[in-house]
Amino acid sequence: MTNFGVDQLLEFIAANAAPPSPRKDEEGNVMQPHDEQFTGFVFKIQANMNPKHRDRIAFVRVVSGQFERGIDAIIGRNGETIRLSKPHSFVAQERSIVEEAWPGDIVGLYDPGKLRIGDTLSSKKRIQYGGIPRFAPAFFGRLTPKDPLKRKALDTGLSQLAHEGVIQLFYRPQGGQTDPVLGAVGLLQFEVLKERLKNEYKVDALFNTLNYNTARWISGPPSCLEWLKTRRDYHLYNDRNGNPVLLAESTWTLGYALENAEGLELHEIEPL
Repeated sequence: MTNFGVDQLLEFIAANAAPPSPRKDEEGNVMQPHDEQFTGFVFKIQANMNPKHRDRIAFVRVVSGQFERGIDAIIGRNGETIRLSKPHSFVAQERSIVEEAWPGDIVGLYDPGKLRIGDTLSSKKRIQYGGIPRFAPAFFGRLTPKDPLKRKALDTGLSQLAHEGVIQLFYRPQGGQTDPVLGAVGLLQFEVLKERLKNEYKVDALFNTLNYNTARWISGPPSCLEWLKTRRDYHLYNDRNGNPVLLAESTWTLGYALENAEGLELHEIEPL
């Protein structure tokens, strides 16, 4: 009885599900699924799929053309070329090597740390599709390892899980990539983070809330940043990509900054 009707259901889905659709890049060009050039979109990254090997898998949806194992692809974000030599498909706990894939297929790629959610891969010329927006967090805090010797493991875990989108990290401009401020859209994200750090990185950590209640990405002339730096009630950080971010304790301070820093623009969504 557990297999009753499964074949009929899969046949119905195959016959009636929407086919792969065309997609626009950031320059307005439309890529059709039947176009010759391979393009794919990274929509998810998962660390520690195999905890014994600390692997990191980037999941790519094929948008156009034919994907082949071992193909060289250009990352649209920075123009770097990588070889896609270990593509996999996943069914529950089982993995299998993918030799080729077509528009609509999902391929899992071993990622050495070069890919991010929202990246575009293409085989011939550099293309960038519109990315997945990252919204400003509403809750903030810091993690402190219970064992000081676990600091490096904590930093590694935070960095890898931030690339998954579990959490957002904000660093002091002159402080290096240590002791970041953590940002989340919901409080549950902090609980998920602590559990994954404990189970996957063997780090027990204490969470301390911070008084910030909003974050905004900054754009505008250099004089805007200089104005913000002169005031003690504004706290400037960089996100993981080096973009300047303003952390504030109230929305009133954001309005005051917009009124007094000429040319300042504040954004609720991370610039791509």
